[in-house]
Amino acid sequence: MKIIILDDSLTVRIILESFLEDLGVRDEEMHSFEYGQDALDFIDANGTDLVFSDINMPKMSGQEFAQALFAKHERLKSSFFAISGDESRSSYREMKESGVHRFLKK
Repeated sequence: MKIIILDDSLTVRIILESFLEDLGVRDEEMHSFEYGQDALDFIDANGTDLVFSDINMPKMSGQEFAQALFAKHERLKSSFFAISGDESRSSYREMKESGVHRFLKK
């Protein structure tokens, strides 16, 4: 299994990795990225099974990342989790419009 963790916060990436390790996910199955384009490049080259993506990030937002990802890998819609500390309805609405329907609060 390949799992993508995309968040501009190193702390959040480490916490998610630790949580997944506690669930039995091996270190080599997790791939963490600070920037959306780096995650997209990895997925294009290697594929993935599960994606955790922050919503509010510099350079490429979570919405932009989801749109670019789903344009090439539509099957990942069912295994994409948006994560955010921003609880505004507009953020969730925008992500839903991009095809994201699973959300986790930080």
